[in-house]
Amino acid sequence: MRLKRNVQVVLAGCCLLTGCAEQMRRTMIPEPVCSGSSDRLNAAWRALNQALETPGGCDPDAGQHCEQLRAEIARLAVECPNSPEVLMANALLAFQAHLLADSQQLLDRLLDEHAPYPEASSLRARIALEEGNLRFALRFLEEQLQRFGEDAGMHETYASALFLARRWEDARGQLAMAARLGAPAWRIAYGLGLIEESQAHYAEAKARYEEARQARPEWKAPDARLRALAAAGRISQ
Repeated sequence: MRLKRNVQVVLAGCCLLTGCAEQMRRTMIPEPVCSGSSDRLNAAWRALNQALETPGGCDPDAGQHCEQLRAEIARLAVECPNSPEVLMANALLAFQAHLLADSQQLLDRLLDEHAPYPEASSLRARIALEEGNLRFALRFLEEQLQRFGEDAGMHETYASALFLARRWEDARGQLAMAARLGAPAWRIAYGLGLIEESQAHYAEAKARYEEARQARPEWKAPDARLRALAAAGRISQ
């Protein structure tokens, strides 16, 4: 299932990846907690991913195609309430729909019943950042890193919180750690570009955005930042 890596993309995105509508990524879920949940979740998640990545892919059935797939994932939460992967998938979909209270409720249940779960911890911190509770997010992430220090996504989420706190060097350090643990080069480059831009280091920001664009040409976020900098006269075309 393309769930775990998608969680990491969303979480890393708090500021460092603002505006990145990254689609689902591939990972495999463990053995199902209830019969058939693994196959059904995989099928619905894969179909939703393919529809979102295809122009017009959500349009069939009067625009209801993607909603039907999301509804199938939601039904699994009712039918398989003890599946951590089903809970995580629904928490992520709720977050992407800006239903933060619903997402947090699912995450709290997941963490109560199935801890440790680093992706759930990271998403919980991301919700705190969305709600403006930076102090809680920083403290929570510092605690979680004591448990999940080898998780690249956790370091990316912490970098996002540090970015919001304007702790530039600490944020760079967390991105460097995430890179060493296997985070994608395009995501790291883009995050570094945003840090440089926030410090008015426009030439360095341009170089990092171009690096991100070269690493993942189909991703539009670096182009958007480069156009914005050019329009403001901060870099040359």
